[in-house]
Amino acid sequence: MTFPILIDLDDAVPIYAQIERQIRALLGGGHWKAGDRLPSVRETAVRLRVNPLTVVKAYRHLQEEGLVETRPGAGVYAAKVPQAPKAARREAARRALEEAVGESAAHGLSPEEIAELFDAVLLKQKTRLSTPK
Repeated sequence: MTFPILIDLDDAVPIYAQIERQIRALLGGGHWKAGDRLPSVRETAVRLRVNPLTVVKAYRHLQEEGLVETRPGAGVYAAKVPQAPKAARREAARRALEEAVGESAAHGLSPEEIAELFDAVLLKQKTRLSTPK
């Protein structure tokens, strides 16, 4: 099985943030379910060829967000995330979209290109989106 996290050393986004973003996407996409063990700090650092402290920083941020749980001596696990109020979910989505638009613009994409990419991604994910309760 291939390692699910990739980094781009030429990206302006810090490595720890790339790791966080990808783990969020993997958790949200169902790659890891609540209670599943994530790769260890050591394994992630070795496979990505980064400093273990970089991985620790990413995992710590994800733990602060409640997305992962660290179990001393046992590793890092996907947390069961309680359903946040709709306003909080919308605000989190808005922040994520702002970050993605900012990163896209930093890579030289025009507003029209960003909108085209957004539409393509939304269409691809449409079947996976469900109406909030």
